Amino acid sequence: MTAHFWLSTDAITITQESIGAMTDDQARLFLAELRWGSADQQVCPECGAVDRHYNIRTRKQWRCKHCFHTFSVTSGTPFADRKIGCRKLLLALFAFVINQKGLAALALRRMIGGQYRTSFTLLHKLREAIMITTCQDQLEGIVEIDGGHFSGRKRKGRKKKGKPKKEKQQVPSKYASQHRSKAPSGAFPFHPNRRIIIALREISQETTGAINKYNGKPIGKGATRTVVAVCRSENNVDVEALIRKHVAVPSTIRTDEMPSYSNVKLMGYSHEVVNHSVEFSSDEGYNENQAESFFSRMRRACIGIYHRVTPKYMLDYATETAWREDVRRKDTRTQLAELFSRVSRAGLAKDWFNYCHGKHRQVELLFQGKAGNVGGANPLPVGS
Repeated sequence: MTAHFWLSTDAITITQESIGAMTDDQARLFLAELRWGSADQQVCPECGAVDRHYNIRTRKQWRCKHCFHTFSVTSGTPFADRKIGCRKLLLALFAFVINQKGLAALALRRMIGGQYRTSFTLLHKLREAIMITTCQDQLEGIVEIDGGHFSGRKRKGRKKKGKPKKEKQQVPSKYASQHRSKAPSGAFPFHPNRRIIIALREISQETTGAINKYNGKPIGKGATRTVVAVCRSENNVDVEALIRKHVAVPSTIRTDEMPSYSNVKLMGYSHEVVNHSVEFSSDEGYNENQAESFFSRMRRACIGIYHRVTPKYMLDYATETAWREDVRRKDTRTQLAELFSRVSRAGLAKDWFNYCHGKHRQVELLFQGKAGNVGGANPLPVGS
């Protein structure tokens, strides 16, 4: 289990105390080692030359020996225009890694100081980098798929004495026996900000060595890769397009009894179904525990850390949670190296450059399938 790993000494390979003891120059060299694999040799972002370039200590930069381009450890990344020092940046990355449910901007501000907007944009740049660099290779083997409702919860009004209670809006009786996806638009009292996050998780075939005391079967290592998408509803058009895009044929797909997955077998996949209205796990051992694990972490982050996630940025938070699920069995230094590797490959910030000057994302990132489209949906989320 993951909890057993984090209780071992192998899980903690770098601590907040060791980062706090670094000078800013030592933190810069540590980030260089995370990015380029060596503190002595650097990769010029302009010409790609790998060499021991000229070190400009007064400016904390390097100058390329070949094209004479001046660059820093964060050049060509979302933090290219940073104002904070390398030690504070490293501390922020470390705080992002060790908080398994997520990290609020106010909590980060208490650690590194500065203004709230600095911590706010820094965290969103990390989420954007994770989202952009998510692996697009198709999932294989056993893949669990499920959808969950997020955001749009209506707040309860304040009760005043002497006023009669309002009757609770009920689901129309003619839709009471149908699933949500069957009801026409506007039939349910849902908030317009409510969205569906669909999670696809590839299950590892490796085992931990432990035996399940209930069925005598070996306990697996859980999911290894997670892909998420935000949709308006869990309908068959979006679901089938998502499966075609992210799941290789032939694979085994595990879902619940949702009608949207009724055509999975016709698409060339093996389909294992667990009826959640009757059981959590079928007699054959089919379940969606790994998909539910993702939703559990996501809900704890939304309720306990972020408190509110708007549809415009829901995909950012979902991909962050997916990344945390995928690296949960890796030690702190490996997680830190993987996070900074993604930051290095993400390029300059797109939606968060000049955010504090009013440059905001204008569209919502939704996955939209197209009926009759063999390739499924568009290669990237589209604005609505």
